[in-house]
Amino acid sequence: MDVLKRRSLLALLALPTGCAIQYLPPLASSKLTSGAPLGAIRAPALGQSWTYQKLNFYNSQRLDTVKEEIVGMTGGVRISRRSQDNLDLGDELQPVWGQVTQDPYWDFLQTYEVSLPLWLDNFAIGTSQSSNTHYRSGSSSFRYWISARTTVVGWEKLVLPSGRFDTVRIEKIIRLNHPDLSRLDTLRRDTIWLAPEIGRWVARETNGEFRVADRRGGWTGREDHFRWQLESWT
Repeated sequence: MDVLKRRSLLALLALPTGCAIQYLPPLASSKLTSGAPLGAIRAPALGQSWTYQKLNFYNSQRLDTVKEEIVGMTGGVRISRRSQDNLDLGDELQPVWGQVTQDPYWDFLQTYEVSLPLWLDNFAIGTSQSSNTHYRSGSSSFRYWISARTTVVGWEKLVLPSGRFDTVRIEKIIRLNHPDLSRLDTLRRDTIWLAPEIGRWVARETNGEFRVADRRGGWTGREDHFRWQLESWT
């Protein structure tokens, strides 16, 4: 088995011997009525912060605790991300609140030539927007194509250990050329439950899949499946 294929199975192998796979349970949510007001998105300000538990969807393991904090407002919003071990996870950059140009949530830091939406201006259910641009991965100078379709799916009340939140559920389907050229047809799903009162999501799930061609016809690999779940905010 080649290295790439082994990596795609790590989440399944990282289980105690003899234990059954315990997938993360679904979020505790209920639909909000179509007329429920969500309110305006809280405006960004220096010092605002959000702390999340990072969870492995495949085995329910808590992988990290990540604190995100607004540390700059000049020329846009800069959000630092640090793990519980004080490791720098890369900054998120938003030239306009809700639009990202530097995205640290994936396997490599992605810097977009044209910003991609984190959420849409209109929260009406069914609202959708398609975006196409190129990105650079990490410190590489190579440009890679990326396309995203962002859709407002519904309004939901989430019940978390940190509280109850009225949210708008936004789903993004992403297609891209990956820096690993052995990967073909990379497809990702990015879902956020955005709570306007805190100015950010209270939960986020990311996962993806790709095809790898080989002499036997190829196989499908899976990226990590993570959930970030709000622990506290200021």
